[in-house]
This record gives sequence, C-alpha cells and structure tokens, in this order.
Amino acid sequence: MDWKETRLGPQRQPSGKSILSAAFPLFVQIENRGKTFRFFWLLRFNRQRVGKVFIRRIFMKAICCSMLSARLFGGIVLAFFVASSPLRAAKPREELPPATVARGVTVRLVRDEILRLYDKPLRAAKAGETFEVIEVRASVKKVFLGVQDRGRLVAVSVPLEAVAAGSKPAVPGRISKADALFAGVIPILKLTIDGPEMDRLRKDPHSYVEVSLEEAGGAIIKHAGLKLKGSAGSFQNIDEHPGFSINTDKFKGGERFHGLKRFQLNNCAQDSTALNEIICGEIARKAGVPASRCTHALVSLNGRDMGIYVLKEGFTEDFLSAFFTRTDGHLYDGGFLNDIGTNMELDHGDPADKTRITEFAGAINEQDPVRQQERMAGVLDIDAFMRFAVMESLFCHWDGYTFNRNNYRVYENPETGKFHFILHGMDQMFGDAGWSMHRQPVAAVGSILWRKPENKERYAAQLLDIYEKVIKPVDWAARAEEVGQRLYKVLAANNPGTAGSYLPNIADARGRIADRMNNVRRQMEGNSLLKTVASKGSAELGSAPWVAQLENAQSQELKSEGRQLLYIRAAGEAGNGSWRLPIQVASGKYRFEAQIKVRGVLPVAAQTGAGAGLRISGESRPAGLKGETNWQKVSYDFVSDGGEQVLIIELRARAGEMWAPRAALRLLKLP
Repeated sequence: MDWKETRLGPQRQPSGKSILSAAFPLFVQIENRGKTFRFFWLLRFNRQRVGKVFIRRIFMKAICCSMLSARLFGGIVLAFFVASSPLRAAKPREELPPATVARGVTVRLVRDEILRLYDKPLRAAKAGETFEVIEVRASVKKVFLGVQDRGRLVAVSVPLEAVAAGSKPAVPGRISKADALFAGVIPILKLTIDGPEMDRLRKDPHSYVEVSLEEAGGAIIKHAGLKLKGSAGSFQNIDEHPGFSINTDKFKGGERFHGLKRFQLNNCAQDSTALNEIICGEIARKAGVPASRCTHALVSLNGRDMGIYVLKEGFTEDFLSAFFTRTDGHLYDGGFLNDIGTNMELDHGDPADKTRITEFAGAINEQDPVRQQERMAGVLDIDAFMRFAVMESLFCHWDGYTFNRNNYRVYENPETGKFHFILHGMDQMFGDAGWSMHRQPVAAVGSILWRKPENKERYAAQLLDIYEKVIKPVDWAARAEEVGQRLYKVLAANNPGTAGSYLPNIADARGRIADRMNNVRRQMEGNSLLKTVASKGSAELGSAPWVAQLENAQSQELKSEGRQLLYIRAAGEAGNGSWRLPIQVASGKYRFEAQIKVRGVLPVAAQTGAGAGLRISGESRPAGLKGETNWQKVSYDFVSDGGEQVLIIELRARAGEMWAPRAALRLLKLP
C-alpha cells in the first residue's frame, strides 16, 4: 500500500464560544493505488465541562490489511485514545526541566561534559558521575551542580539535557539551602512594601515593617520583616538606596529564605566594587575566624530597580553553629565606637545573665598589670583573638574593633566560658597596601595583651600560620576577579547599562588586593630576619623589601659601580624622602648600620633630624650628612622591648641627593 497524503483537520471552525463547547470534526483522507478513501468522525464534548477539560493527546493508529484482490480493500482498523485533564497554561516543553531534576536531588551525567564555573571551564567530567543539584535555571536550560573547588563549595553549570535525575541523597551528605545560596548563584529579588509601611519607614527607619519577598524563579515569602540598616557613611533613607535587614520569622512567618531566617542586604555605599565583604569573609573563614558568608543579589523595591547589593547571612544560631559546638551562649553587638562593656546590645542569649560579660569588662578595667593579664586569660580565647587581629590587620580594617572599637560582635562560648570576636562591617578594605601587620592595637583588648611580650610572640605565631596556610597558597586577587566576573555576567544579562559601568570596579578590587598581598609577603620575608639576628647576632638587610615613602622627594633603585643603590632626591622646600623596612625584633639593644653618600644637600631642620641619616620610627636622630661627601659609614643605636621596629634611611633637605648601597645595610644585636 502506498501512502500519498494524510491530512488531519478540522475542516471547518466549530460554532460556540469555545472550541471545547462544540463538535470537533476529524477528517482523514487516504489514497491507495489510484483510489481515494475518506473517513470522517465527529468528536463531541460535554458542555458542563467547558473550561475544565483539555485535549491532552489524540493518538490515532491506522492498520490497513493487504487487499485480497486488486479491487478489494481488506479492512482498516482505526483506534482513538482521548485523555482529558484540567485546563492549564504551560511553558513550552523544551523549557521545562525533567520533573525530578530539582534542587537537592542527585543527578548523573548522561555524557562527558565540561563543568563550568562562571562560564569558564573548571574541569572535565565523565558520563555517569553524580552530583547534587543546587539550582535549575530552565529559562537558560542550565542546571547548577555543587562541587568542591580549592576547599570551598561552588556552583558549576552544565546543559540541562546533559543530566538525568536520580534520587534524594542521604541527609548527612546533603548540601544545605544556605550552602547552595552562597556557592555562587546570584538571586534576583523583588521587594514589595505597602504604602502605609513605606511611610512608617520614613518616620522610623529602624523599626520592622512587613515586606513581601519574591525571588525570580523561586518562592514568594510574605509577611517577612524589614528595617533599614547602616550607620555613619552607609545609611540612606527608604527613598534613596538604603541597606536592609530582613527577618523572615518576624511576623507571621517561620519561612526561610534559602535556609536563612535573618540576612542583610548591604547597599555597598562605601564599596563600589561590592567585593570586599565577600573576599574578606572567605579569607577569614579559611583562617578559622568567624565571619558571615556573602553573595551578590540584584534587588528591586516596589518596581524600582535598586541595583547591586551584597546579601550577607545574619548572626543567628545557624551562623554560630559553623564555628562553635554549642550555640546557646551570649552574642553581643559592640555597637558604634564602643569598647567591651556591660551596656552592649544582646543579640542572642539570656538578657538576665550578665555574669561573663561583667567579668570581661572587669578584666579590662583591672588596675594591677599582672592580675589584669591573668583575668584576661580567664575570659578570652587569646589565640582566637590573635587570629582575629591578624585578619583586621591584613584587611587594613581601620574601622573594625582592633583599631577603632567598631563593627564587631563577641560571643561567649558556653563550652569554654571564653569570648571570641567576630568580624563585621568589612566594606572599606585594602585601602593602605603598606599597613603594618604588627601595628599597635588601639582598642582595649589588644592594647592590654600587647603589654605582655609573650602575647606579641603568640600573635607572630598565629600570623605566620595564617600566612603559610591561607595567604601564601591562594591568589586572592584572582579570586576577587572571579567573583566580580560572576556578578558582571548576571548584570550583563539583566541590566547591560549597569554592567558596563561596573566592569572597571573589578580591576580596581583586584589591583588593591594584589598590592596588599604583595606587601604582606614582603613584610613576612622581613620577619625571617628576626630568626637570623637571634641565631647569628646580625642580619644582612640588602635583600629585604625596602619601601619608599616620599613627600616633596623622588626615589628609585639604581645600579652603579656594580652595586644596587637606594636613591633619594629632595624636590621641594621641605623635602622628606625615606626608605623603610618593618622588622620584628626581640627585646634588647641593636645597631642599624649603612653607608651613605650625599651631594648638594641643603638640610631642613626637623624634629626627627636634618640632612641624611638613619633612625627608627618614632625616634629622633642627630643632624645628618649635608653638602657633598664620599661614602661614609653611619649607624643608629636603639633599644627595643620586642615587637615591630621600622628601620628608616632618610633625607630631609631643600635640595640634594643621597645614595645607600643595599649590600652595606646591616642590623646587629648588641650585648
């Protein structure tokens, strides 16, 4: 039998208001060996089910038997199957993931595939490998899978058709909703606040109002609580670009946003890169110092595009459980420019029990120096504080606890009875590449601990451990680039105009972090001189990382007469140029030696010394070389109680030049 044409109709439009409320004709025409056969059926539908019945599938099978003779058609068997279901609109089939491919299930690859991190290849994966799903993005036909990369959980993407669903993983191995959120998938959030509630925020921005929170492609959380956040420098009102604190459990809820009951949306008013808090948090957690996880979010409020925010997890029991076995201790907010005291705001714990915080405050106010150190050791985890202080120095966190008594939390660990500091407010970071890793603390706790030489040694030990395990092995500048590019790609897809203006900020963050990490490496190399001085009684300083500091002066490194020279030229009425080297020393007497040659030096009187000479930071020297001289040996003796000293080669003059060969720079330990 030869089939020449098969047509399915309707051949005419049915009457009535709806196609489901009238007869639907089905017409089939078959031509075989020059003869035409026509078949007609009329499908009727019950009018009472109009709007509730939907033709899901019409499946027709025609079986034609061979003709018994040239003029005899053996028979045709036709079968129809009509299935009905409630009428509903649906997306095109190709845009929907398989029903069982969803967050939290295990999937396997059905083919070899490249796992992509921020659209860049991470590694190749073989067919049959299994992963847990973090998120499904049906609109772009991608599925995000959780994998470990350099010790952190990240979301990698593969095409949706490259996976097949498996089953729910065992609970102990599951990736939590919060872990999935901070693995790298950027949420797009719509906040809706009613008019009366907006008016309340205008009058009292720090009181909670109800907000509806809708995530693109996700759930809607109604009746969450929202208030404005921020202090000097970052606070903006509701009609500007405010920061938000959100509590999904505040009113009628109990619902969580990706596993979070409380989180913040920081407006990045003091960080145009929107990268500082994210990168600093990663570094801190890798070093074992408590800090919140963060990711980016694109936010709109009542239809108004608010742009880029940093979504930061709140200080809840869930947060504490990542660092402490017990989470039933007292958590305090240090407040604005406040040191440790019994008046601190309680975030979590029993407000009636102030026993340990009273003891902590008492240790700070203790007048006897020996007793004070003993009491501090009884209420504070000192090594944990040293690691916290290392982080604040590494980040140049001038507005944190150690250097400004601001932006911090303290938690009383009920397992040990001792307090731990928690990092916070890390938006203005990496502003001073030369920030000393041994800068003297300002706040009470650090100032007290630094009075005991053994504590400085404990700090140096924690610094070295963090440097070797966290700072040195990781290219943190490249990591900032990765996170910035991830945000850029989401911006480019959703707001191309903003994406273009954001791109230079990535380079800015990368450059500042690279400069800071390079400087810290130079400082740590300088610290190795301490061991040399201790073991040999002297150390050569020629290969150390000397850094120029200039005011109305110029500097460069030269090579002359086969020697590497540090050079300074005065270029103004009050020229002040120097080469500096931070170095750790034990307590004792020292001599700093160099050779210096000057030409045309007209000295300027200054409290720290005139002309060309040597000294240490914080001290003055006798009048130095002036006019024109050949190579002369110069030295400066000083006494140290231990800790960091900054060695200085300087020229203070209205005019003139000076040279100092690297090979002649030495530090000696005196008897």
